Amino acid sequence: MTAKNSNDKQQAVMLVVDVSNYSVTTVNLAVEMAVSVQTGLLGLFIEDEDLLQVAGLPCTREITLTTTRERPTSIDQMQRSLRSVAQQFKQTLQREAQASQIAWHFDTVRGRMRDIGLKSKRDVTYTILDQSVSHRLQSSGQVRRTRKVLLILDNSPRQKLALSVVLRRFRHEKVELTVVGEDPERILSSVLPSQISAKDSEVVLIRFRRDDLFELLARAGPSFDCAIMSQHENAAELPRILNDLRCPAILVA
Repeated sequence: MTAKNSNDKQQAVMLVVDVSNYSVTTVNLAVEMAVSVQTGLLGLFIEDEDLLQVAGLPCTREITLTTTRERPTSIDQMQRSLRSVAQQFKQTLQREAQASQIAWHFDTVRGRMRDIGLKSKRDVTYTILDQSVSHRLQSSGQVRRTRKVLLILDNSPRQKLALSVVLRRFRHEKVELTVVGEDPERILSSVLPSQISAKDSEVVLIRFRRDDLFELLARAGPSFDCAIMSQHENAAELPRILNDLRCPAILVA
């Protein structure tokens, strides 16, 4: 299924969600990214293949949160639920994209989020996988807390824009920016936005070598609010990295 408001099919930003990972705040992040690169936005909703298969098993039961009652499930019932969430996602995408006056497209596809979201698309520069377990990207207003952002470096200058968008969302909050890379001086001079420096009291920089990445993720992975990395990370390592995170991940082509 496809919906669109423009004949221009080329998209530079794609947001991938499924029924268990969808938040309005991540939609807002994707819209801000599209505005920054002056392009349209593609929202892709994944109908989870595994969830549909489990729903069809005779032993599967659904427990409602309000009454704690059990009831049988079915593939048809689950399909209706998924389509309902997909419609909510589409409406949110439309509302936020139109408010920012950007072109938007919407698709649904059946499969698995990681299988589909990790596939490189020629006309997509930024792929955002919504892995939110809470609305972590939402600014907390008057409540000050430390936001944690992970940046796994490559040589792409496009990471600078992605980082700028994320930091702009947290501009009234303290940020702990963890940078994983081999050359910290080059990082600070060529990748980080010019307004961010080690002397900035609102941003604390933490440096890790690439060799220490998985040790870092094992210890702190679920605590990050957002992660930025290359779409072209090692094919065997990228799923492992994402599996240790519980936050929106921006993959940069």
